[in-house]
Amino acid sequence: MTPAHDAAVAPSRTARTPLDGFAEWVARTPEAPAVVCGPQTLSYRRLDRAADQLGRRLRAAGAGPESLVGIALRRSAAQSVAVLGVLKSGAACLPVDPDQPPERTRAQLADAGVRLVVTEKSVEDARAEGGWGPQVVSLPVETDLTDDGPGDGEQPLTGSGPENLMYVLYTSGSTGRPKGIAMHAAPQITLLDWCRRRYAEQPVALQFFPLTSDVGFLELLSTWWLGGCVVVATEHERHDIAALADVIDRHQVTKVLLPVLALNGLAAQVADAPDRCGSLRELITTGEQLVISPAVRQLCDRLPDVLLDNHYGSTELNVVTAPRLTAPADAWPERPAVGRPIVDSRIYVLDTDLRPVPPGVPGEIYVGGGPPARGYLGNPAQTAVAFLPDPYSKAPGSRMYRTGDRGRWRPHGVLEYLGRADFQIKLHGYRIEPGEIETLLREHPDVSQAVVVKTGEGEDALLAAYTSSEGPAPHADELRDHLARLLPSYMVPQAYISLPELPLTATGKVDRNRLPEVDTARASFVAPRDEDEAAIARIFSDILGKEQVSVEESFFRLGGHSLLITQLVHRVGKACGVELPLRAVFERATPAQLARDVRRLRSGEGAAPAEEGVVPAEEGAEARTPAAAADSGRVRP
Repeated sequence: MTPAHDAAVAPSRTARTPLDGFAEWVARTPEAPAVVCGPQTLSYRRLDRAADQLGRRLRAAGAGPESLVGIALRRSAAQSVAVLGVLKSGAACLPVDPDQPPERTRAQLADAGVRLVVTEKSVEDARAEGGWGPQVVSLPVETDLTDDGPGDGEQPLTGSGPENLMYVLYTSGSTGRPKGIAMHAAPQITLLDWCRRRYAEQPVALQFFPLTSDVGFLELLSTWWLGGCVVVATEHERHDIAALADVIDRHQVTKVLLPVLALNGLAAQVADAPDRCGSLRELITTGEQLVISPAVRQLCDRLPDVLLDNHYGSTELNVVTAPRLTAPADAWPERPAVGRPIVDSRIYVLDTDLRPVPPGVPGEIYVGGGPPARGYLGNPAQTAVAFLPDPYSKAPGSRMYRTGDRGRWRPHGVLEYLGRADFQIKLHGYRIEPGEIETLLREHPDVSQAVVVKTGEGEDALLAAYTSSEGPAPHADELRDHLARLLPSYMVPQAYISLPELPLTATGKVDRNRLPEVDTARASFVAPRDEDEAAIARIFSDILGKEQVSVEESFFRLGGHSLLITQLVHRVGKACGVELPLRAVFERATPAQLARDVRRLRSGEGAAPAEEGVVPAEEGAEARTPAAAADSGRVRP
């Protein structure tokens, strides 16, 4: 029996680092646009020189091969400068979400041994209390990029070698603390060479994913490897599908890489506008199992030249398979298989004794072949559990990665994804280890036991936390506030169920099959009592797809989640003439509570600090929205 299915290996170009492809286009098309964000456009020449300038400053400050430089920037052209500047210095990138809880950021920087952080004034000011941690020096990136940097006589920086560390990305950890996935450059070169053979040159490509995701790096580097232009979606545009469609239309975007939920939303948004987003030629989806919605079929049918690729992989591996769907879309299965391996990957479907299972029999998916990540930074024990010696490879030292996914081989060597083999959760494109949330819940003084599960499907999917207590059970809002101070928003459960005790199996583990269903019954309806409550309740209804909303009903109880929070704060701020910070939704999650904040401002009592309330928007200005919590790792079925 053949234990694995191998990818056909096409010849690749010779390249030392991911900077080589970018340098090629700097030489060929120096004045072509490389990145666009709002009114700002940087050509390849200007982006290259700005990155060189930053790289030299980083080197002077001590950056170099195998060192890590933090990147704490909101979505902008400066992010592109920072990524290239860090790589040109020879160091590796460690992106952190500038809007996640400060304690989480400091813990990540300390765990990785970071001594330099590239940032900007607004982020620096928000971290003034406590800073970045002991011995961490911040280095502001130039946001006014009119200076071309080094003169023509200076040689551009070339970075480090293919075996050197390229980035570390922190992902949710099953042991209760985030883990840093350490990736070197060699796998990226292999992936970028594959992109060169797979996709059209000089695309106009959307940057949708955050930099804290490996997909964010792929969006940037693959676009520059192909000589294209990156169009950066702002945080508001990422979470407002109508605004995202406008960006695609305005910039004539030809290529997008979106999570399944966002692709479905985009297709539904433009369903009644045949000419909208007509520039699209390459659609790539990732993050969760692809389910072809009627709106996606309609979009692809009216764009006869469009290609739909379904990427499957993980942060530890990058892309492993990428089956392509082409028109006619009405012939596509509702749940397409995840296909065959790409590049030089090998996929095994094994039983619990690591033996291959026959075609049609479910097993656990392992991936060998091409170089995976080094492992988990500073954690050899976890690395040994996930990265195993490959018994089916003849190459000395070969490893295979245990994905935790279940699958089976269909006829003709096509892989079918069957879900998770463990408790890891995939929610709206995010990869979440419930153990991390459960650990933090148990740290609450009134919680003795906790378990977190995913309930519902598609747009209705949410996280539910079940807890038990020795004394009086804490209120759901108290638990939500406790977690919101420690976790990014996408990891904060929406539903909280208190039980006298959690059901257990015969072996003493929590029996998740016996947990009661989440009670979604709504509280008694309370009608709006003034114009502010009415306006905010209408926004809740529009965003959540509810016919009407009680002003005492929680955004999270109604099914609100992290992908919708930014849209909510933007629309409430615009409608009421105030600026809402992201965390206001956690602290005041009902229309009545948010309306009281608005009335307090109007009465002249003054604005609460950003992390505690709302601040007035400038007269005539559109409300600004803080960045939502970013993806810190994901699995892509």
